[in-house]
Amino acid sequence: MGTANGLGDVNWRRRVVAVIVFSLSLPIVLPALFFAYIKWVPPYAASMAIPDLHAEMTLRFFYVWDVSIDAGRYLTIRAPGGRKTIAMTAFDWAHNSRTSIYRTPDGEIAILGPIGDDYLLSPGTMKVVQVYAADSEHWIYLGAFDYEHFQHGRELRFFRADEQPECIPMVGLEIYATQARYVARQRDCGAYVSRGKK
Repeated sequence: MGTANGLGDVNWRRRVVAVIVFSLSLPIVLPALFFAYIKWVPPYAASMAIPDLHAEMTLRFFYVWDVSIDAGRYLTIRAPGGRKTIAMTAFDWAHNSRTSIYRTPDGEIAILGPIGDDYLLSPGTMKVVQVYAADSEHWIYLGAFDYEHFQHGRELRFFRADEQPECIPMVGLEIYATQARYVARQRDCGAYVSRGKK
């Protein structure tokens, strides 16, 4: 009988100590969990594949504290040459999400983001090179990452070329003939944003 009461007292004390430790650790643990969630879980993400190049691309948007350091826009490419993540520099992904994808005649992948945030990648070497306007007229437009809006929210997805026409948003910046896919650049691509039915 005494042993049972003794065990009961020990268990009760352990529970009290556990509750006290848990309560005291909440102010430390909850912010740490919040910051970890913000850092590692993107609020928006979408993927697409380019089968003939054996490549897959995933665009992720993360919340950031200082846009002068990190725009929170990351494009990851997986291809025969390996895996590469490009930290894109275009600001304000909440309003400027559109990112157009092309296949070049040489088997490279062109990524044209908003505000001239442009890249050209070789799937074999995973090397990112400069985008030249003169070469872009023969690129094949595959589609674009953009938001699809619904009644109660939105989601980032990839729209194939047959779902949305080509448009590269410059968000009010000057558009020059020296830029890749010059004829597709517009000050605003809002007319192409998809309205879902949910």
